[in-house]
Amino acid sequence: MLKEEIQLIHEGPFRLVFVSSGGGSKAISDLLKVPGASQTILECHIPYSRESMDEYLNFKPSHYCGLQTTVNMAVMAFSRAKKLSTETKPENLIGVAVTATLSTTYEKLGSHRFFICIHGYEATHVFSCYLTKGKRTRDHEEELVSECLESLIGIACGLGNDVPSLSQQIDYEVVSAKDDWHALEKKEIDYLGSWDESKKLIFPGTFNPLHEGHRKIQKIAEDKLQIPVTFEISISNVEKTYLSYYEIDKTIKQFKEDKNWVMTNAPSFSQKSEIFKDSTFIIGMDTLLRIFDKRYYKDAEDMESSLNSFISNNSQFMVFGRKIDGHFMTLNDIQIPENLKNRFEFVSETDFRVDLSSSEIKRNAEANKILT
Repeated sequence: MLKEEIQLIHEGPFRLVFVSSGGGSKAISDLLKVPGASQTILECHIPYSRESMDEYLNFKPSHYCGLQTTVNMAVMAFSRAKKLSTETKPENLIGVAVTATLSTTYEKLGSHRFFICIHGYEATHVFSCYLTKGKRTRDHEEELVSECLESLIGIACGLGNDVPSLSQQIDYEVVSAKDDWHALEKKEIDYLGSWDESKKLIFPGTFNPLHEGHRKIQKIAEDKLQIPVTFEISISNVEKTYLSYYEIDKTIKQFKEDKNWVMTNAPSFSQKSEIFKDSTFIIGMDTLLRIFDKRYYKDAEDMESSLNSFISNNSQFMVFGRKIDGHFMTLNDIQIPENLKNRFEFVSETDFRVDLSSSEIKRNAEANKILT
């Protein structure tokens, strides 16, 4: 990017938080070298080690250099920008993230690749590129990453619409926010979708992606209660950040053939129970462990109040076993308060056992891309 173009960014209204792992350092250097950078850049993070990345995201990603991780980083950066610059309109704040694995002193097993995500109030930009191994030096590859990164920052800040022309195959997508997604973020509405309030069988999850294990759980639950399942996706999570618009769009598209789905902004089950009163929730053992884990509550009083909401809202739970740390866990592996025991029904291992998770699917999908 030309110095004059960077100067225009610095003179504009946008402010950003930048986070990078494995590449893109030249881009931030270029931005910092032009006078006025303090008007644009709020802070920079470089979580280079796995431990640093885990701490930055507040969870362990399925892959450390991949599009999903980069999206999570960008959303986290946008959230950080809102905290750091409360006087700036949300429309003028952006989170910028890049992950890359590039040429180094040893031969890497996987491909050389990089991913960029820019997330703001108006849109999510996602960019993927796989490089031909041995074609470029490390410096050349870093130059390419930074060139693409600077171009996308320029696009997000309203300077042009063109990404660099590369000999490599690239994927670039922009998903714009919708008014009802913003309304959900602000909790002006309880949910989006087509929930039939007479069908009180709710299946919460991220469904990223929706897989055969989910479908088998759906069938078992519907056969037991003779009620169609309503899939519930929350745009926020007790462990992670908000979903990007890219993730929201991709998730909703999976349910085109299913009329019964809703999207909420209810990360906790006490919040879900307030929206879906007198309902049965389908959960896995991993979720049940979090429900009774005090780390997810402010204090003992908050935990007691949240758990008591299951009684006041007449919530029931259908629990499916899950393999956790090499052990298939059931209700026998957790102590449930006496006053809540009758609200949890376990589906036996003989009826359901699928040792498959969305995280594993994403990890395998990324590995398959790396090997091509």
